[in-house]
Amino acid sequence: MKIQYAFAPRFECVMLINGAFNEKPAPVTYPSSSPLYVTLFPLKALLLPYTVKLLGGKAMSNTELASSCEIAADRFIIGFAERHNYVYSPKAAEETPIKGLPPRLFALVKAGDFESARKLMTRELSESVDDAAIAEFFAPYSGIIENPYPDIAATHFLTHKDSMKGDGFVFTCDGARISDIDEL
Repeated sequence: MKIQYAFAPRFECVMLINGAFNEKPAPVTYPSSSPLYVTLFPLKALLLPYTVKLLGGKAMSNTELASSCEIAADRFIIGFAERHNYVYSPKAAEETPIKGLPPRLFALVKAGDFESARKLMTRELSESVDDAAIAEFFAPYSGIIENPYPDIAATHFLTHKDSMKGDGFVFTCDGARISDIDEL
């Protein structure tokens, strides 16, 4: 069986995928029983490169840096976290800013900052839900990943805490605000 991997690093980088250089890789189809090696080279000097071994849709090495989200039986999105220097650095590590309205909304809700989260919503959406409903909606999820597959209608996938599975959602944006969230 072949599976398709899409890559979602949380930082700017270039990759080697089984030794082939890729600046912005398209999804890769690979046999599920064969390992796929992905090496990430950050474009920020304070971050360190690393390699992840993928097998059957799961990260087999550097699992603290790579996360897998199953969106279909044969499709996975692999998220990659930043790897910082552990001992020496000329300055404190800076987190990469969150890009995009849906990931920022998700982060603010998870942090409990509902006032700032509401500023990312249109007035109509904000008035239609209370803080408890927003928190309850996002409670079962541990992360959000932008959809890299053009043939799937979802704009983002919300990942479950206890599994590798992701649920597809369409976040409708009107300008600089989210006007609607629909589950597929």
